[in-house]
Amino acid sequence: MTKYVIFVLVLIAVLAVFLVLIGDDARLVITSSADSGLLAINGIDMSWQSAIFVFTLFIMGLLAFWSFITWIWRLPDRLRAGLGLRRYNQALDAMEETLLAAADGDVVRSRRRAKKMRELVKSESLGRVISAQAAVISGDQAEAVNQYRAMLDDEKTLLTARRGLAQQCLMSGDLAGVMEHAGTTYQDNKNAAWEFDALFQAQVSDGRWSEALETLDLGLKRKHVDRDVGQRRRAVLETAEAARLVGTGDLPAAADMADRAAQAAPEFTPAVALAANLHVRQGEIRKAVSVIEKAWSVRPHPALGIAYRSAIEGLSEKDRARRMNQLLKTNPDHRETRILEIENALHAGDAVAAWSELSPLLQNTEPTTRLCLLAAAAETMLENPVDAAVWTRRAATAASEPDWADIAPDGGAFDYEDKDWRRLVFSYGETGDLIHPRFETGAALKPVLDEKTNTGSVRSGEDKTDNPPEATDGATGGRIIGPSGPAP
Repeated sequence: MTKYVIFVLVLIAVLAVFLVLIGDDARLVITSSADSGLLAINGIDMSWQSAIFVFTLFIMGLLAFWSFITWIWRLPDRLRAGLGLRRYNQALDAMEETLLAAADGDVVRSRRRAKKMRELVKSESLGRVISAQAAVISGDQAEAVNQYRAMLDDEKTLLTARRGLAQQCLMSGDLAGVMEHAGTTYQDNKNAAWEFDALFQAQVSDGRWSEALETLDLGLKRKHVDRDVGQRRRAVLETAEAARLVGTGDLPAAADMADRAAQAAPEFTPAVALAANLHVRQGEIRKAVSVIEKAWSVRPHPALGIAYRSAIEGLSEKDRARRMNQLLKTNPDHRETRILEIENALHAGDAVAAWSELSPLLQNTEPTTRLCLLAAAAETMLENPVDAAVWTRRAATAASEPDWADIAPDGGAFDYEDKDWRRLVFSYGETGDLIHPRFETGAALKPVLDEKTNTGSVRSGEDKTDNPPEATDGATGGRIIGPSGPAP
């Protein structure tokens, strides 16, 4: 409409300029050569001002007539648009009421409003998506599943449907359903990070370590998981798979898998302990020693000290001493290295050297159960039974060390069940921190030394003076085991 107004204004301006140029004396005379008929004009004489006025009225009338005809022509569309806008607003109101009812947990009202919304919305796909989301919010799992299944037949909503069904299956514990819906499209859809998360979680929860490894590798390639997190998760999965292979009796494959995890993540102690144990069981002492030394330089752990003694037990005394010094030099300032030096001194019968190393640890920190028992062993060797008894009593109420609790009384370490591996995949994968199931349950602790020290194993919270356990050789005779049990 604006362009018509502008046209009229421009026309009037042009005519006004024309009138100024021709002056007041000029006149317009219209004649026709026709003698009869409609075009027979005897002569029309008028001033140019009058002619321009009539012409302007004619143009304006023509524009008005054209606007009227256009308005009539577009009237049906305007009526339909008005009805559509009203329907659109009603659909928006229905959507709002559906989601609000779902947020309030009103399943019945949410279903009713969702049905009304689907009737108003022209897009069936959108209606299904909103209905499914509302059902999820309100906790109506059955309705959510029904809506997602109805969306499987539409190519536009196929991925949305599979994601929704995978999430619902995961919530209900249907791991097979999760793997079906998430795994179906993950191989082809490289941008769907949700499929990686759902598929990986389901495989781990179901103990499918090798399949989870394949999914993890694909997720790393597609950058659906942080590289550091992925590497730690891989170490756990490879160790868990190695433990499973031990249970099947396939020791060479288990050793290869565990060794791969230990070499890639020497800070993951369970992998190192299992790899060392399997190498020893196959007579590969050098490999066992090498993998422990590398891990000790990164993250010393008491289970590795026991495994190292077990690995070099068959060597001569001189070679054992040389090997042990070599291990200590890989990480000389670590607390666990200093404790290992104390244990070596006590095994050598040098209580003075042991006490010299132990005193700073006792003074600088609150003594743990393990340190108290080492102190009792040193005092016993120095023939100070009263002081030894004091340290033994203190051990009953001292704090336990989570790392020491990883070792069973018979020397076996990291005897994890599937549930423990599942926890490790995510806890260690995210933070790099180990879990300690034996520490959490207050399981019996391994003796810190052999029977010469007159100390034994301690159960958390147990009074060692009233219940003295039988002493065993925990340092030289300890064996690192995997989930399959001790080495024969």
